[in-house]
Amino acid sequence: MLTCGAILECLQKLDAGTIHAKVIADSARPLHAKIYVADEAATLGSSNFTQNGLARQLEANARFARDRESKRYRELSTIAENFWRSGQDYTDGLKALLGELLRFVTWQEALARACSELLEGDWAQAFISASADLDAMPLWPAQTQGIAQALYVLSRQGSVLVADATGSGKTLLGAHLIRAIRRQMLDSGRMRLDNPVMACPMSVRSSWQRESDGAHVGLDVYSHGVLSRGAGDKFDRLINRLSRTQLLCIDEAHNFLNTASNRSQSLMRHMADNVVIFTATPINRSIRDLLPIIDLLGADNLEDETLARFDKLLRSPSAVRVTDAELEELRREIQKFTVRRTKAMLNALIDRDPPAYKDKMGRPCRYPRHAPHTYALNEPAEDQALAAKISDLAGELHAATYFEKPLRMPPHLVHAGISEEQFLEHRLKIARTLAHYQIMRALRSSRAALLEHILGTIAAAKVYQLTSFDKGSDTGNVVERLNTLSGRLPKCHLSVDLPTWLKDTKAHDAACREDIDVYQRIAALVRQMSDAREQAKVNLIAKKTREADLVIAFDRSPITLAYIQKGLKSLGLEHDVFMATGSKETERSKVMEAFALGSESTAVALCSDSLAEGVNLQQGRVLIHLDMPSVVRIAEQRVGRIDRMDSPHRDIEVWWPDDAAAFALGSDEKFVARFDTVERLLGSNVPLPESLQKGSRTRITAKEMIAETEARSVGTAANDWDALQDAFDPVRQLIDGDSALIQKSIYNEYRTVKATVAARVSVVKAKKPWAFFCLRGGSFQAPRWLLFPDAKSAVVSDLPNIVAEIRTRLDDETESGEFDERAAAVLESFVSLLSSAERTTLPRKKRRALEEMRIVLGKFRVRAGERGDQIALDRYGELLEMLDADGSGLKPDWDEVANLWLEIIRPIWYRRLKARRRKPLLLKDIRKDVIDAENDLWPEISRCFDDVDQLRNSDERISACIIGV
Repeated sequence: MLTCGAILECLQKLDAGTIHAKVIADSARPLHAKIYVADEAATLGSSNFTQNGLARQLEANARFARDRESKRYRELSTIAENFWRSGQDYTDGLKALLGELLRFVTWQEALARACSELLEGDWAQAFISASADLDAMPLWPAQTQGIAQALYVLSRQGSVLVADATGSGKTLLGAHLIRAIRRQMLDSGRMRLDNPVMACPMSVRSSWQRESDGAHVGLDVYSHGVLSRGAGDKFDRLINRLSRTQLLCIDEAHNFLNTASNRSQSLMRHMADNVVIFTATPINRSIRDLLPIIDLLGADNLEDETLARFDKLLRSPSAVRVTDAELEELRREIQKFTVRRTKAMLNALIDRDPPAYKDKMGRPCRYPRHAPHTYALNEPAEDQALAAKISDLAGELHAATYFEKPLRMPPHLVHAGISEEQFLEHRLKIARTLAHYQIMRALRSSRAALLEHILGTIAAAKVYQLTSFDKGSDTGNVVERLNTLSGRLPKCHLSVDLPTWLKDTKAHDAACREDIDVYQRIAALVRQMSDAREQAKVNLIAKKTREADLVIAFDRSPITLAYIQKGLKSLGLEHDVFMATGSKETERSKVMEAFALGSESTAVALCSDSLAEGVNLQQGRVLIHLDMPSVVRIAEQRVGRIDRMDSPHRDIEVWWPDDAAAFALGSDEKFVARFDTVERLLGSNVPLPESLQKGSRTRITAKEMIAETEARSVGTAANDWDALQDAFDPVRQLIDGDSALIQKSIYNEYRTVKATVAARVSVVKAKKPWAFFCLRGGSFQAPRWLLFPDAKSAVVSDLPNIVAEIRTRLDDETESGEFDERAAAVLESFVSLLSSAERTTLPRKKRRALEEMRIVLGKFRVRAGERGDQIALDRYGELLEMLDADGSGLKPDWDEVANLWLEIIRPIWYRRLKARRRKPLLLKDIRKDVIDAENDLWPEISRCFDDVDQLRNSDERISACIIGV
């Protein structure tokens, strides 16, 4: 890039006739000679004008001065003239060649080239190779693009969250992504012998193993259950592997949102250089779900300002109040780690090149269209009246079962200015809301589900004659819990006056007895209800089996599924009827086999929500919600089993229960369902909505839930509480939508260009000089964007901020400029700043590692001087000088330097990680431990860093730039 001024000058002289060019186009006898004839001397030789050619290599070269060696000068000149006369004119060809190597374009074209470098990922092909297996599925272009985008995020952030829509081929993408990362580690000489580690649900363990084997990448796959056990040989082996693996992969990472659980604590002890997280639902219940995910990705990769602002949240994920500004900042932070393509985006990618998307049977792939329907439950008026009475009775509960643990004001509420009176009022209200929610949710599932909640599994199964139902344990039975709890007051650490029943033993016993009486009266009302609702569900399933070979139905309650299974079997269906829940591995396997792509089975699968994620059931075309999903996330996960890119169906049917008002989902239940545990609500981590405080319960219809789900499915939902974009969204908006800066036709031209051009340069008129660069380098040779607002301001390296800066400088009114001497000087001044600016594109953790390395080595150098250790003093001085390298010339590969330092301090870091914790462990937290371990670290420090690769000059890696002059 620094030679562009000289190239421009050469082009000008070619145009003026000052320079001429010829070529000998004889492939049989090509010209291979280097002769330079000037007025006073002639030179020949084999050197090229590089550092190697001129200084390091053994070369044969000679120079003959005209005044001292006139004969040799004349001979060499004659040879050169003969070669010149033998040639054909190549002036126009050379002009065209120079124009191709350094092409001056409009700013839209330069920006289109930069966008395509990021979004299309052609640069990553060197790391993405097809499997050698003849029967292996080829990668779809969308998967290849996703891998490239994930590699880019890894190069910038050190970890990545892949949150593509369900059914997009995540497992195959993931296996080849892992292969690409391993290949980069191998190429860089950093790869250790240990395989990457994958933690995933048991239901998809075999899928990960199969795809990783097909991609020829060794992957040690462990189920989440191993982490949950907290003991045993498998657990010990896994903990050992987490301490050694360079690459940790986590599937369905939303299962680790409870940071206090054994499996989350175990996983947080990892020492991986890179973390790859897969989940279609990064936010399950609230925005706070992102906090543990950020911890897994690496809190050291957060910016300093974010770490400071969210310190309380990182310490206590159940903190109560988050401002809109903090919420938006957290979204922006996680966005940097995220690759997320919606179903609409993926279908648009398919539209570009439909023949490239085939399933394993050679059929075209595309997400199917949804055909949502509702079905009536035919509740008799008597049943509706009974349901209304049950709801009213539930409102009379003290909810004593939610007051077993001590009543204590959380510290974060004290700091937030919440009074004890407010806390107690909220606590009492939310407990009653929870009790009501549990009752109505169970009733909406089935009469058996509600009796199980009240009297226990065994009693409910006996009432409804479910003799073959084996859940594995007797659950529910709130009556028994109340009998046990009666008279046992919770400890109170509040100074405010409690309700009598929470401070007097006899009153507490009476309250528990009153609750038991309410529950028993509700149970009696349940027994009076008809089986109309359950029979309507059985009838719908039976009807759909006459239209479809495979029907899948979901309900949260296994006992309801058992009741429905009993009803279906009584009809004598020809279809097999399977019931798959978390406790039935054999049945789960049968369902997965019957509903696998290409299956010719005829079956009904009755599934609990344990089968609502991670499994492929795409041969099915009909899905029935037996209960109303309380949140859209559940509906998405369920439908995602058949709503997949490789579905063999153009349309899928989704059936929703149209509950009568007395049974319908309420706004209070929808609110409660957003939270994963009762403890999070009881801890008052969120304020109650005003509607709940007033006691109103707005009913939510099936049509409203369908509309919300469909809007989310196609990515058009506005103001979603869990709205989360990915790292590339600002760049996509430059080419898509109402705010696009680049015409789609221009972008499409550049995304398909395969010709090699050194750089596309654009000059625009500006009030003051500025520059934008897209260049390659660092891990994976991924493209990097950098923008200099002016000659003095700090470089901008964050994509959202770069795009914002671009939008303030470029629009339809922007005028193009000429690339003249002034433009060349401006370009050269900004290019000279690139070398030092590139360090800002390292992952934040690696920048912190370099900062910590400088601090620690500075301490070591002082100590070496104090003890008179000249060898150590010199070594520490050399390394500090390397860290301070700036300006032009070759620089060490900062990514590699940071990796070496992290490897050296790994044992110290791991010792600190072994302790149980809630707060993320940062590099600065172990600084003192590292300084105290100088004697242990010296052998590694003394031998490392000698053979660190050097980065090519920044100007040689620019693929596109725009300069304002």
